[in-house]
Amino acid sequence: MALLKWLFGRSSTKGWTVSENGNPMLVDGSTRITVFPQDRGWKFCIADVEDRMEPYFSEAYSSEQDAREEAIAYYREEPPRHQPLSASGAESRRERWEAHIRDRTKLIKEIRRFLSENPNLGITALRKPEAKVDSHIKQLEWQVAEYYRADVSPELIQLAKRQAQTLSELAREISARIEARQKQRPPRNAPVQDSQLTDELAGKVDKVIGLFANEPVMDDEKRERLSRRSMKAATKKMLHQGLTYGEASGAPDFLNQDEASFRAFMKEADQDLSWQCDTVADAFQRYLATGEVPAPHYPMRIAVLLHRARDFAREKQFLAAWCKHFPSGNGTTYAKIVERAKKCGAVPS
Repeated sequence: MALLKWLFGRSSTKGWTVSENGNPMLVDGSTRITVFPQDRGWKFCIADVEDRMEPYFSEAYSSEQDAREEAIAYYREEPPRHQPLSASGAESRRERWEAHIRDRTKLIKEIRRFLSENPNLGITALRKPEAKVDSHIKQLEWQVAEYYRADVSPELIQLAKRQAQTLSELAREISARIEARQKQRPPRNAPVQDSQLTDELAGKVDKVIGLFANEPVMDDEKRERLSRRSMKAATKKMLHQGLTYGEASGAPDFLNQDEASFRAFMKEADQDLSWQCDTVADAFQRYLATGEVPAPHYPMRIAVLLHRARDFAREKQFLAAWCKHFPSGNGTTYAKIVERAKKCGAVPS
């Protein structure tokens, strides 16, 4: 301890040497203190060469000087002099969340005022506040849990919960105003059917439509049962055969590519209606066997490609058949498919 006492009576830079690894080091008898960069900051290690106990490694600090001072304070059993980066990071997260909650209060007031001052807004003008409200509702579904983890004040957490209720009310108001405006629109003329599909492609699309249309809807209980059984079987293969989840679960081969290859493959596949039909049919058969809901990208591509081919009747039939099995619209792309189906009259609005 003599060295440390001498050290604290003088400049904190004296007494430090350089370790074999080039890090600041201080030796007092059999005790060795080393400061080193790690985790975007500086840590210290205190080790006793005559002690078989594991060395002590600190948390990270913002600077080398802070780590040095904390090392000596720890060694002398003195109170901490600086906060570790983890503490300052937690404080920063709490402050950001609290500022976010306060900013949301301002946003809600602005949207309310905008709606109140503009009672005759058209559908396009209403879409912007609708998007903002929907976005914040979705954020709050997971952010409240983060508020608790970040130690946000109880008052602000309660405020956030009230904000969620207010935003839901605003969403219903905006939706009602949009619906009222839609009813005022004159009926649209039906698009002119001028299908550009070949007979072969038309037959392939009809086959997919028939597959969906003729299969009874699976109830939730059966889907959960199939999903659990499938997951259990895949996990067993992963453990015993060393397979990836995609390989063990029988996922399509085109998914087991590196990112660059997959992007290049999908760039062409997205324009291939025949491939999309095969992929959706395979995914639906897989759903019937495992309960794994098909990814929405591929049925959306079928709808888009049918529209481009001006085969509006088949687009409508396909969307109606898809929505028969997957009507909830959970997830962004699933919701877009349902919205597209409503727009073309495939399902009720």
